[in-house]
Amino acid sequence: MPTYENRHLLRVLKSPNEIAKDFIAYCKLKQVTSRGLCRVGYVQRKPPSAAGDRYGLPSDPSRYRLRGLIANKDIEKDENIVIVPERSTLSPATALRCKPFMSLLPPEMQREYFLTDKFIKNSRIIERSLVRHNQLLLAWYMTYIIVMSALEPATLATVPGSEVMQYINFMPRSEGQFDTLADHLSGWLDTPEMSRQGQVALASRFGVSQAEIRPVILYCLCMIYSRMVPVDHRGLLQFAFRETELENKFTSTALPTPDANGILPPATAPSPVVDEPIGFLCPMIDMCNHSTHENVAVMVPNDENYKPSALTGPVICLRSLRPIRKDEELTMTYGAAERELKLIWGMVEILE
Repeated sequence: MPTYENRHLLRVLKSPNEIAKDFIAYCKLKQVTSRGLCRVGYVQRKPPSAAGDRYGLPSDPSRYRLRGLIANKDIEKDENIVIVPERSTLSPATALRCKPFMSLLPPEMQREYFLTDKFIKNSRIIERSLVRHNQLLLAWYMTYIIVMSALEPATLATVPGSEVMQYINFMPRSEGQFDTLADHLSGWLDTPEMSRQGQVALASRFGVSQAEIRPVILYCLCMIYSRMVPVDHRGLLQFAFRETELENKFTSTALPTPDANGILPPATAPSPVVDEPIGFLCPMIDMCNHSTHENVAVMVPNDENYKPSALTGPVICLRSLRPIRKDEELTMTYGAAERELKLIWGMVEILE
């Protein structure tokens, strides 16, 4: 991971209480609700090792604590515990809708990589890279907001949607171990020309060096990979990409296939889910930790109580899979091999 000196743009000059109050204000503004069913708290997933950490240094107990979601009361099965409207989330669509940010990127780059079908089909910045074009664009957008908050707070107040900084500030700056993941990501960012162009554009906009911008981009990518929720609900994606050039990419009907006699059947409606989920950062839900004994899952409800409105669109929910006891941690299974979990979710020394 870059050294502390290179990470000065990531410093948050507020107390933990102020950061928490700002996050609560953001959730209220965007109508994120937990209905009093859960709270954010610290959980101890593994005791500090007597042998020290992987560098042989004395173990810091705080490195083994994670923020998580804790049940405030007994919760029945199939309860929507946390309800998150799309407008509270961070996604590639958020970046596309921010015109001041998008204006930094050359039009030809936008057309080739971001305003195209492959953008919503998770195209990679280079072959076999972990980084997708839509994730990199979101990381650039988050970097834009973070650096503007640090250097030009008055200007940030004029940027539509800039209140999302209250959510970004609540993301951990020291929790988890992302050194190895950041090293991998850094290597992939060095090769593509478009990656370098984006870094240069951000550095030039704020009059800082690329060495100062790079750690912020890496931090944002680590947050995206460790916290994103894959969304495949067609209606929610269409709503998220409203007012962008990709809005209609989620509405087309499926092309009919000729039968054995060469006759085309009537066109059918598209599936309610898409083939390639797109990563969203969801306040509150992104603090639900991994466990092989999950008790909640993320879903987009279709029941009568949560019909999409013109204002909020479909919502993303954290729903209970079984009865949950008061003070029990809410967890879900992330669905990756243990080695990948430890790398991507910053749990090298935390997961048992």
